[in-house]
Amino acid sequence: MTSDRRNFVLGLAAGVSWFPASAKAEPCAATRVLFVCPMGSVKSAIAREELRRAVKARGLPVMVQSRGLTPTNDISPALAAHLRDDGINPLADPLRRFTKADTEKADIIIAFDEAAKAPGLEQATVWNSPSWNDDYAHAKETMDQRITKLTDELAQRPCTKR
Repeated sequence: MTSDRRNFVLGLAAGVSWFPASAKAEPCAATRVLFVCPMGSVKSAIAREELRRAVKARGLPVMVQSRGLTPTNDISPALAAHLRDDGINPLADPLRRFTKADTEKADIIIAFDEAAKAPGLEQATVWNSPSWNDDYAHAKETMDQRITKLTDELAQRPCTKR
């Protein structure tokens, strides 16, 4: 065996890559998802936290943010208790007001209920949702179904480079 061939075989056995560094694939750019709801503290914030949890579990490159048209903490004590029991912290990020500039930084925009009528959200996907404060079980079931579907769709997106 020639010394070049022997070195090649030994290198393969040791796990040495024979390809130049420039031939390695770049990681996929993260898909940017934006949720917007009227207050920014309940529907969009819960969706943000649930999607973050789902994409992390699947190892998907996704960045998630939420905004409110008029940011206000609208979490009732009963809702706070339900969320705490389910390990959801909608106040993990500070409340932020939606601006049209937010849409330029998003690949997917989802607006809840009447927030979809706001200027700048004309192209958003609309998610109508039951009240989390009034009907937690139904709102959670609806959100879980939508987050599962969205996560599956995100897993099917082709890899893009920015």
